[in-house]
Amino acid sequence: MNTATEERTPDTVVGQLVDELAGSLGVLLVALGTRAGLWKELAGAGPMTAAELAGRTGVAEPLVREWCRAQAAGGYLTYQPKDGTFMLPDGVAGALLRGPGLAMVDACTDMFRSMGAGFDEFAAAFAAGRGFGWHRHDALFWHGSDALTRVALPPELIGAALDQLGSVTATLVTGGSVLDVGAGYGTPTLAVAEHFPAARVLGVDYHEASVAHARATAADAGMADRVRFEVGTATDLPGADYTLVTFFDSLHDLGDPVGALVQARAALAPDGAVMLVEPLAADRVEDNLTPSGRMFYAVSTLICTPNAVSQTAGTGGPAPLGTQAGEALLRETAAAAGFTRVRRLPVEAPLNLVLELRP
Repeated sequence: MNTATEERTPDTVVGQLVDELAGSLGVLLVALGTRAGLWKELAGAGPMTAAELAGRTGVAEPLVREWCRAQAAGGYLTYQPKDGTFMLPDGVAGALLRGPGLAMVDACTDMFRSMGAGFDEFAAAFAAGRGFGWHRHDALFWHGSDALTRVALPPELIGAALDQLGSVTATLVTGGSVLDVGAGYGTPTLAVAEHFPAARVLGVDYHEASVAHARATAADAGMADRVRFEVGTATDLPGADYTLVTFFDSLHDLGDPVGALVQARAALAPDGAVMLVEPLAADRVEDNLTPSGRMFYAVSTLICTPNAVSQTAGTGGPAPLGTQAGEALLRETAAAAGFTRVRRLPVEAPLNLVLELRP
């Protein structure tokens, strides 16, 4: 946490910037290792020289040599000076190859590539206070975002949350209906449908390209008969009497979060509920000044809040939540929308918190 304005010399600041650049380039090198098959060959192989790794992968030895040295400097590989060998430790292999590490990096790399190509346009909109809507990104960005969603919100996590909604869960097991707001490519929406095969599910999103992709995915999965996707906004939701309305990491993307929850409450059946999934955060800013908080604040600045601002710029409308709203502010937002019962679900989600809202 950094709440003080301690004296820092120019040298220490430049040193920090060098660390920043090293980390940014390091992410690209991790992704490069995936595409070149380097991580796969290193896993479980024991110590090997750069030349040996080059021989296994077909990548030129000088390139592999520099890549290995960079990974050793970053702590992903160990290096033995005596024989010049590199090794991928089991713990690192577990995180990268058997855990979410490489999938997360690959998804973010696609998003970074997209944002880099469009940075001038984004910076101009940012400086002018206009915001930057989701539709102004490109397909590479949208695909990367969906891949990241698959890492952060796997089906087993979504299912664990859905199983804790009491009467709502019981209704959806035998039927009922679900409305997913801000469905995007529909990955969580389809996870809900897979968890409740008897339920009817509708996903809405303002972004036409995402809706088209979600429809195609539902058709490929053989679920188009009971899972639909429509173009729509969070302030004009279609239908009524839903057993469950869901927001999967989407409320903070909206220009009017209270208005969206008002609409969601109005769309519920009398015994229905809203399930709200948002990034994990502390309630106080100073408690979010951590590496994780820094990442989320960066995502908020570059992606989520610009989308929300694009919906309200010049209207004098409500302030967006940002990606580090915290449970207290989310509860306040729910109360402002007319919800009287808010319960945090005991779900093991390293990057998210899950709230159940009832009128």
